[in-house]
Amino acid sequence: MHTFLHLSVVSIFVSQMANAVPTDTDPAGFSHAYQEYNQAVKANNQTDIITYARQAYELGAVKFGVDSLDSAKLAINWANAIVEQSKQKNSGRVVQDNQVEKAQQLFEFALGVYRQQLTENDIDIIDPLIGVAQTTADDAYANKVLFEAIEIAQKSDHELTVAEVKTLAFYRLTGTEFYTRTVRNFAVDAYEIYVSKLPENAIKRVNATYLYGALNEAMGKHTKAIDALVEVIKQYQALPYSHPHELRAHALLVDIYQKRGQRDKATEHCVAIGKMTPWSEQQEQTPLFRTPPDYPMSYVSRGKSGWVKLQFTVDEQGFVQSPQVLESKGGSLFEKESIEALSQWRYAPKFVDGKPAKGTSTVRLDFTLG
Repeated sequence: MHTFLHLSVVSIFVSQMANAVPTDTDPAGFSHAYQEYNQAVKANNQTDIITYARQAYELGAVKFGVDSLDSAKLAINWANAIVEQSKQKNSGRVVQDNQVEKAQQLFEFALGVYRQQLTENDIDIIDPLIGVAQTTADDAYANKVLFEAIEIAQKSDHELTVAEVKTLAFYRLTGTEFYTRTVRNFAVDAYEIYVSKLPENAIKRVNATYLYGALNEAMGKHTKAIDALVEVIKQYQALPYSHPHELRAHALLVDIYQKRGQRDKATEHCVAIGKMTPWSEQQEQTPLFRTPPDYPMSYVSRGKSGWVKLQFTVDEQGFVQSPQVLESKGGSLFEKESIEALSQWRYAPKFVDGKPAKGTSTVRLDFTLG
């Protein structure tokens, strides 16, 4: 299952709907439903948003005609409410189920109306195209409509829309067979547009900078990655809350600096993460940098598998100290390789009363032949 993102590239309700709604009499109840929907959106009340989005669509279809542009836009509102509900239930991911299938049907309906009533490259068509891409389980279809959306955005000569659509296309197609160099470069294109068009503290620009840094880290372009990730941290530190990208930027920098042998710089970011995140003695801590243990060749030839559970101390700088075997299965060489590997790992230190302190954690390393 893929991760999809919610789009709001252009206004989803841009018609003269307000002028079309009578203010005196409304026997079908559309005015009330639509007003309640708007109030729910302002209050960020997801339950009411989805309830009144559906009512507004169903009543609007009667009022304006099922194949009208207004009905199509009301369908998009309802579909987006379904998508948002799915994201909230599934920690930011849209998971395919009957409700999301309903959202796709609504987006498809809206897309059909838009194609009939708008010009071929009208920018409003981008909304249902992206909606279809985010709700379909068919990667090939998603790829097709996303490239159409990008083409329309480019012909509109609105660079910020191009950047947003390319970013969404990158996330939707990552992890599919349609993730190509072209798709990867969508993230770079978006970053360059945001840098040229938005102030350095604009959230969309900072998010694009994080993605640009992460891509360069993955490609081994560490200098570019460092510059981008340091900029991300700088901007998010000005916020009154911790942003996930700030944590991830610190974590990527730990990995980069460790690989480059710059342990002191890695320590700076280990400590920063420790300050931002809680420590629990009751669970395994997540390593910020790790090297896998070597599989003993003598065990490979004999087909041996096993595991090792270790306890260790994370010092004030995030280094591993005093790794000890608690339990193991398979042989002493697994224990030896586990200790050697774990000694090179880095963690975020525990914080007590605002200061880094030593903490104890455990980890289990599994040795399994393919």
